[in-house]
Amino acid sequence: MKKTIIYTYEELASSSELSAEDQELFSRASAAVKEAQAQFSHFQVGTAARLMDGSIVTSSNFENTSMLHCAEQNLLLHLHSMYPAFTIKSIAVTYKNMNDGTDSTMPITPCGKCRQLLLEAEISVGSPMRVIMGSDNGKIWVADGVQSMLPLAYSGYI
Repeated sequence: MKKTIIYTYEELASSSELSAEDQELFSRASAAVKEAQAQFSHFQVGTAARLMDGSIVTSSNFENTSMLHCAEQNLLLHLHSMYPAFTIKSIAVTYKNMNDGTDSTMPITPCGKCRQLLLEAEISVGSPMRVIMGSDNGKIWVADGVQSMLPLAYSGYI
């Protein structure tokens, strides 16, 4: 028996089409891009999460010779250590590609590992988080929940 999985998301022409609340979050993620330490990949990523209490926490990717940590992973590690009972209402992810001959116009999506980590954060509180994915000068994609972005994720132990 064949089955089909459909992924539904909203596509906006630019961040100016976001609500004021989402524009603020995306702007904070864009500011976090400048804090990225991406000396090897030259691919700077920033993220910002709005918690249920309205506060915003930001992070960026970090590289050194022995490890690479995605912006979303760093954000979640910080939240787990500083806000043990956190609930993410929405998260924005954006980037700047500093490699020659490339641009930053297509939206970035969380990698598979980060999708799994975000999904576990979503499942643990029983509330989907809005995921805003963008670039520094292009389209914006918005998903209403991480589960739709990782439909066959492992969640049996959560």
